[in-house]
Amino acid sequence: MKRYLYLLLIATGGLLVSCDSEKVDDVDFDVTISNNLKEIYVEDDVTFEFSGNPAYIVFYSGESGHEYAYKDRLRVDVESMRFSYTITQQYTDDIFQNKETMQIYISEDFNGDYTSEGMNKATWTKLSGTGEGELKVPLCDNKRKEEVSESADFSIYKDKKFYLGIRYKTTVPASGWPRVDVTSMNLEKVIPGGTVPMTNPSKGFGFNFVYLDSKDGNFWADDVKLLFQPKSDNEGTYDVWAVSQQIDVAAVAPDMGVPVKSLDMKSPSYTYNYTEPGEYKVTFVALNANAWNTKSVMKEMKVVVKERID
Repeated sequence: MKRYLYLLLIATGGLLVSCDSEKVDDVDFDVTISNNLKEIYVEDDVTFEFSGNPAYIVFYSGESGHEYAYKDRLRVDVESMRFSYTITQQYTDDIFQNKETMQIYISEDFNGDYTSEGMNKATWTKLSGTGEGELKVPLCDNKRKEEVSESADFSIYKDKKFYLGIRYKTTVPASGWPRVDVTSMNLEKVIPGGTVPMTNPSKGFGFNFVYLDSKDGNFWADDVKLLFQPKSDNEGTYDVWAVSQQIDVAAVAPDMGVPVKSLDMKSPSYTYNYTEPGEYKVTFVALNANAWNTKSVMKEMKVVVKERID
């Protein structure tokens, strides 16, 4: 809490200077729900009214990511994990049909060096193929377009740190290359209290592209997909990897509260609304502090939010 308070004091411009660096007033604080609401529904404004003398108040809504009980949590126990995706390959000429243009790999010893040298030093285990239990990829069996969706149990990796590699590889010089879109990626972990997805190729998985052969064309990751689209008139070959950042599914960011009062935020109340029904443990932490000392009081209450039925 002291580390969080120090950051809060800086953010609010409230580093205090006092003639008596040891003196901090005791905290007199209470909180109630305005109008003593008995029925609270999704999207209702819930106003929490404050009394007392705190200089700072931090609010934890009780929702996932904002639970006071997990404010210091950095790791979780992962019960299970699944990896799912859709790969669409199109514009596939005869020379590329019945071939595995796309491949999926995993590495536990890649060092984050996104260069050909770094890739070659790492051990990459191939997960995709045509065998039983291997992840499916398009083969375009005598056709120009194929879409493959797959979901697989990844629980074997739930306690490990690893990198995912999505590889576009051709060995025959040609022109008129297949285009491949990798969409609907989701690395979903089950932890106590619910499920947590990872779905964003750019910001979540953090894919970087590594070119072991030609790089002419469009190769990028955005918030929705990975795109592999070689330049149509390039008559070389391609070996392009999209490699994730290191994935450690047991690592989590500590839950955060929201500062709702500071020295420059004079407010006798705070209004919030919940977007999902459920039972929430709401926590307010009220503090008086200077740069050397802190005194605090915590108040908790249960808020039950119901789905409105028209």
